[in-house]
Amino acid sequence: MIVKKHLRFSFIAILILFALNFAVNFWSSLQKGTANELLQQATSRQALTTAIKQDTADIQKQVDRLGEIRLDGAATPLPAEEIEKMKRQSAAISAQIGTLLKISDGETYIRAAALQKSHAELAASWRAFYESFGVNHVQALTELALHSEPLSKHVLHEAIPQLEELENRQIAAAREQLGVLQWWSDRIALGAFGISLLAAALIAWLVYRRVAKGLNALQQGAKSIYNGDTGHRIALHSKDELGEIADSFNNLTGAFHTTQTQRAALEQELALRSTEIEQQRQVSKSLLNNILPATVAEEFRTKGSVAPKYLEDVTIVFTDFVGFSSSAETLAADELVMMLHDYFSAFDEIAARYGLEKLKTIGDSYMCAGGLPERNPSHPVDAVMAAMEIVRAVTERSGNRRHNLAIRVGIHTGHVIAGIVGKQKFAYDIWGESVNFASRVESSSAPNRIALSGQTYLRVKDFFECEKQTKSNPKVAKDLELYFVKGFLPSLIDDSRQVPPAPFVRRYHSYFQKSPPSFPQQYASSATGNHQKHKAEVTN
Repeated sequence: MIVKKHLRFSFIAILILFALNFAVNFWSSLQKGTANELLQQATSRQALTTAIKQDTADIQKQVDRLGEIRLDGAATPLPAEEIEKMKRQSAAISAQIGTLLKISDGETYIRAAALQKSHAELAASWRAFYESFGVNHVQALTELALHSEPLSKHVLHEAIPQLEELENRQIAAAREQLGVLQWWSDRIALGAFGISLLAAALIAWLVYRRVAKGLNALQQGAKSIYNGDTGHRIALHSKDELGEIADSFNNLTGAFHTTQTQRAALEQELALRSTEIEQQRQVSKSLLNNILPATVAEEFRTKGSVAPKYLEDVTIVFTDFVGFSSSAETLAADELVMMLHDYFSAFDEIAARYGLEKLKTIGDSYMCAGGLPERNPSHPVDAVMAAMEIVRAVTERSGNRRHNLAIRVGIHTGHVIAGIVGKQKFAYDIWGESVNFASRVESSSAPNRIALSGQTYLRVKDFFECEKQTKSNPKVAKDLELYFVKGFLPSLIDDSRQVPPAPFVRRYHSYFQKSPPSFPQQYASSATGNHQKHKAEVTN
């Protein structure tokens, strides 16, 4: 296995070169880090020494100024604040000297310790001078002349300068050491890199000379197959791994040529089946969406079932044609079906436009609801506007037919249970007392009138003008209190020709934070008189 040996040798050589470069860089970084640390320490000590010198000179200047200005013996004692300020400044200098001691060693530590001792004596002399000033004139002058001035001269002109000179020498030595290390590390790193480069080039040349011919032959064979020449054969007869690969490649190309035609036929058949399956899936999806609300249909597709839900706020709309049974007796079957298809198609379009879900038709009755399956706070108002358009659609169509039909509409808002029932021809439906009550509201309505329950009226009274009526219903023991819609509130219909009117849009948006989905065209009038005419149409 010649190629494997070459590759193993190349890998080991690369690892060795990598380790060599890593070791060189690590040693260089370690040495430079040590030199940098020494330089930083020396620089920090120099900065502290400079600060100590400056602060000591500042206090001593203040002491000298007090001694020069007030030598008449009649000076007043210094304020306590000034004495405390001097003590704080002196304490700060002591802290700086303590920090200097922590980062010092050798001769620097010895000189810093001596400076600490001298500064302690000088600080005691400063305190004695400040406390005696203006209190004991002789003692203050004695302290200044015998202690403060000699000690400050020693500190400022001997101790600190000597320490600064030592630190300067240490900084220069650290810089020189760092420069030497940098010079050597750069050259060692450059040498290691050069050796690694030469070794890598030699290894690459050896490997290339051994395997380049075989790789070129394999490359040309792969390119020929890629270009469609499945009959190509690689003429490589070496006894190494590349020769074995060439033999395997030739066997594979022969098998590939045989199966290529079979694969093309299978792909064509698969594409045809996939198209048929997608068409069937789209038909199924369309039918399901036509039967169920979108979110319910999606749940049914993904889970295979729909969990029943309790919905506490749904507006139910029932409609029923007045006198339909007598009219149906005089109509042919096809005329009857076409008439109902025309009416209910118009109702479907209206319900969809106002976001209502059609639930079912029973004979000549039509049932839809708003606020399901997703919560929608505007559904009571939307349901009333849809009912207005339903009444309008019936009156317009009845005028063009020999049978003049009228319609009753009942609307109620309440809680329901929603779900899917059945396995064959299943349907999305709702149940509960609210459904029964909505049916009673519808049966208590009047021809071409819209009757509202008390719950619905409370939700829409800020939009519609209604009249209260009491109706008796044989299905319940007590009378029903209903509200018949007369039209929009006059304040919501302005004199402009905007559809829908601007006052109505403002209130709708204020209540529900959205724009109305649609608006009954018979109420999009620009004059108040026309509004009264439309209101009379609904009232009559």
